[in-house]
Amino acid sequence: MTLHVALAVAALAASAALFLSKQSRTLAAVALAASALEVAMAFRVLRLGLAGVPLGLVLGLALAIPGVLAWLRASAKTAISAAAVVALVGVLQVFSALGGRV
Repeated sequence: MTLHVALAVAALAASAALFLSKQSRTLAAVALAASALEVAMAFRVLRLGLAGVPLGLVLGLALAIPGVLAWLRASAKTAISAAAVVALVGVLQVFSALGGRV
């Protein structure tokens, strides 16, 4: 299992846990959809592309922004941990899409 696949699966599990907690379901739904697309692309089930914008950047922002906002709003331990994982994976993906080395 590569690091990319492990991070995508971790983001999917964390966003599902965030969605199942009763706090900020809209943000969790955005993160869940982005992480599901990421997992499908990591396992080569789905192939997507955007003209002019790196898809890793778009999906990374779709994970990082809801993750940070959910982390700021969360009060339960599970929701805080899940939001932190989602935000971390999103930030790493944005950093990688912008040319950083992970």
